[in-house]
Amino acid sequence: MKKNLLRVIMAVMALGIVSCDDDLENINVNPNQAEIVPTSNVFASATKQYMETTEDGFNSGRLTLPWMQYWAQTAYAVEDAFRYRETTATGLYNVTYFVATDLKYILDQNTNEATKGNAAAYGNNENQIAAARIMMAYGFYQLTNFFGDVPYYSYGNPQESFQALAIGDGTLSPVFADQQDIYTDILKELRESADMINENEIVFVSGDNIFNGDATKWKRFANSLILRVANNTNGVDAAAANAAIDAAITSGVMLSNDDNAVQAFDTADDNASPLWQAFIARTDFAVASTFVNLLQGETGTFGQDPRLFEMVAPTDAGITSVKEATYPRNTDYAAYEGMPYAFPNPDKFPRSAFSYASSKVIKPDYGEVLMEFAEVQFIISERNGFAQGNYIAGVTASMEKWGVSTADIATFVSGLPAANRENVLTQKYVALYMQGHTAYAEYRRTKLPADDIFILPNETVILPQSQVDALPASFRVTSYVFVPQNTDVTLTEMPKRLRYPQSLQTLNRENVQAASAKLSNGDVLNSPLFWDVN
Repeated sequence: MKKNLLRVIMAVMALGIVSCDDDLENINVNPNQAEIVPTSNVFASATKQYMETTEDGFNSGRLTLPWMQYWAQTAYAVEDAFRYRETTATGLYNVTYFVATDLKYILDQNTNEATKGNAAAYGNNENQIAAARIMMAYGFYQLTNFFGDVPYYSYGNPQESFQALAIGDGTLSPVFADQQDIYTDILKELRESADMINENEIVFVSGDNIFNGDATKWKRFANSLILRVANNTNGVDAAAANAAIDAAITSGVMLSNDDNAVQAFDTADDNASPLWQAFIARTDFAVASTFVNLLQGETGTFGQDPRLFEMVAPTDAGITSVKEATYPRNTDYAAYEGMPYAFPNPDKFPRSAFSYASSKVIKPDYGEVLMEFAEVQFIISERNGFAQGNYIAGVTASMEKWGVSTADIATFVSGLPAANRENVLTQKYVALYMQGHTAYAEYRRTKLPADDIFILPNETVILPQSQVDALPASFRVTSYVFVPQNTDVTLTEMPKRLRYPQSLQTLNRENVQAASAKLSNGDVLNSPLFWDVN
């Protein structure tokens, strides 16, 4: 945000300088100040800002990670129960446009005849354009999945309703593009981006903290994203979705975990992963009981899953030993206990009553995943009628990524129930651990994991005896009811979207109202998006 404001200030100053005579212009030139910001620096800043904002303790830790019952909060149960903070919706909304502005700068620098020569010093022009388009598509895809219709920008489509970045052209209140049009254009942007990449040239010589400038990996990422986006519309137009998926597979998708798209972070706190920063001075999050129970084999049909030991810390591991990665490895499934999801008084549990995420997650240089090979295999399995081979490949890839031993992988995979819709998509849910935004879209599309795994609104939950005993006498209960908390509608299932940020009612009221009127129930949590037809 500061960077964008600085550019506006510099632009205004530049206009003032032009209006002065030559002598004053020369006096105001700073020979030590770069006239053009290197595109590689802008790209590094944009991807970092996007991931550290969307995946932080508020926009991930207090929203989709608990909603998808991967995590549960240790202090604020109402947020787990769907009463999210307004700042969360605003943050997810605003960062998309801040970052899109930076990405458009990269596009402009690489297409303007006056600047593209200079931009080429930081990487191949066409490849820079492709990477910026891919990240733009990624951000708008997530944004439209949260809200529905939103202001949208397209590099390759001048459609009149795509006005998101047209403020410089006099558009102060952009219209909200139709979500279905956005999806169609995102698929086009990704297809064209993958096709324009020159695999013999570098993308960025520096500043690419996702693929380190590797053009082939960017091409595979673009094609793999097509699988995700197209598959999300499978219930609306299966023929079109499958055609896009097939073309992407032919063009080349991720082939192994080496192709995983991961935003890298540093070990220093200032540049550390967003969830590490959430744990620097607080301990607000634990792994949810529903997820631990699934990995323990207490729910579902998969038996005991050794990823438990890699994803979760045992209950006797304090937060200091987790952060320092000094707790002893424990392969006793009984040594793990999840935080009861949406329990009304989570702060009454002593710290020893639940498990934190493992040291593989709570660490400063934890890489935030944009997409990984396991997801690609699960999508291909679904495309092929829930094929067994891709199902096995997806589970195997997930387990390898988390560091499960070869022997344990072989044992688990040999006992997997046969591939079918529920089994494949439930294992996909496990593999999407720590990727709450993607899992949230998947759940709305599929309604999986099933009810016997998830805790549903108004359901009575029985506490394990060890946690009953751990509660203070004045709060001791043996069960509780998951009561949704929200401010607009009565919920009987997962929210289907987020409400538009309240600030838009002032900034762009007319277009917000027009977009809200297109939603079946208006601007509320239970208005389904166009692809949510399950």
